Amino acid sequence: MQADALFLRVSLLLGVVFAVLVPPFQSPDEPNHFFRAYQVSEGVFFPEIREQRLGGTLPRSLAQVRDSFSSLKMNYNARTNPRLIWESLSIPLNAQQRDFLDFPNTAIYAPTAYLPQSTAIALSRMAGASPLQMLYAARLSNLLLWILLVWTAIRAMPFLKSTMLVLALLPASIVVAASANADVTTNGMSWCLVAWLVRGVRFPAALAATVVICANKLIAWPLVLLYWFRSWGKRVLAGLSIAAIGLAAALLWGNLAQQWFIPYDAYHPGFRDAQTLNEGVSPVRQKAYIAEHPLHFISVAAKSFALSVPSTAAHFVGKFGWEKNYLHPVWIVLLWLSIILVCASEQNPLRPVQRLGAVGIAGLYVALFALTMYVLWCPVGAAEVSNFQGRYFVPIAPVVALAVAYARLGESRTIIFGSVLGILLASHVAMAIEIWWRYYQVAL
Repeated sequence: MQADALFLRVSLLLGVVFAVLVPPFQSPDEPNHFFRAYQVSEGVFFPEIREQRLGGTLPRSLAQVRDSFSSLKMNYNARTNPRLIWESLSIPLNAQQRDFLDFPNTAIYAPTAYLPQSTAIALSRMAGASPLQMLYAARLSNLLLWILLVWTAIRAMPFLKSTMLVLALLPASIVVAASANADVTTNGMSWCLVAWLVRGVRFPAALAATVVICANKLIAWPLVLLYWFRSWGKRVLAGLSIAAIGLAAALLWGNLAQQWFIPYDAYHPGFRDAQTLNEGVSPVRQKAYIAEHPLHFISVAAKSFALSVPSTAAHFVGKFGWEKNYLHPVWIVLLWLSIILVCASEQNPLRPVQRLGAVGIAGLYVALFALTMYVLWCPVGAAEVSNFQGRYFVPIAPVVALAVAYARLGESRTIIFGSVLGILLASHVAMAIEIWWRYYQVAL
């Protein structure tokens, strides 16, 4: 079976399972992503600022449903019951009863990041759905678009199809894709852009994807540099146009987001402690600090990245939920071994200079990520760049594969691929079991 067809079947089955199995709002930042998606579904593309609070005026029932499951967040001893989820499905929307809801960390996201979720919410609202039914609709629509985008990427990629298949079918990848997270669409489109640029797709498709990706996630702009990897890249003017327009889209939305952003110290004191904000953060002061101490920032970023490698690696392949919920270390090792073996068994025709270029693109992405986290997440002058998480590096996974894949074990490719598929499927069973024991009461 071809890699794209296999991905389509397996990802759809596993994705639906995890979309239903993971309790409501237990994916990272899912409550706030859901609120932002609902806001966009009503045609409100910009956030609302009220009394030093950032979010929007939404139906009160959305917060009511969120609060029904808030005890699970960051509480390893808390459990829920499938019966509660079933009963919560019937809580009515009551769209006219509204309150101002805070979601400062997602209110600044571009509306394009919520296209599938907001569309599903709008359609299900027209059908009279309840808030929780809308959440599941958002999850499934996100999943379906991600599957379509990754399937397109695997089909378009001229080589390393098996590697992309394995990366896409990692347990952590499927669990995130089956949530309402805004990064799902960006991740899928990033993979499409990588495949298209390596293959040499036509200018309009690459331009459209670049604009959306860069508006959604400024740090993804380095992916555009792949334009010059293939013969299509000889069209220098077209490549420069894509790079410039993508950067303009990123800077435009980034500038708007910076104007809206309210740091912890300036946020309304009565509401800030419940938000995803850190004390002492000031983007303006932090950027000034970096300008004055560039070498110190580079040193801090490099050390932080090095120290985060073990947790980031585990997060990338086998994490679920808000907290430090990981698959057993044995599974983490097996999954990484699977990635390495598949990369070592596939042909990669890129020249050394092109591989070096892929390394540079990945490095620039990591550098921009560290800079963004330091500015928006860390106190001014902090001695550590925190929040390195594997899910943030999904967009560059194919780029790293381009740099390192080499058919040293090409003669054993069939055996390796079959073994890796077995490990992947078994790891998903293990993930489902871990999710059940983490979140649910044993007795129904």
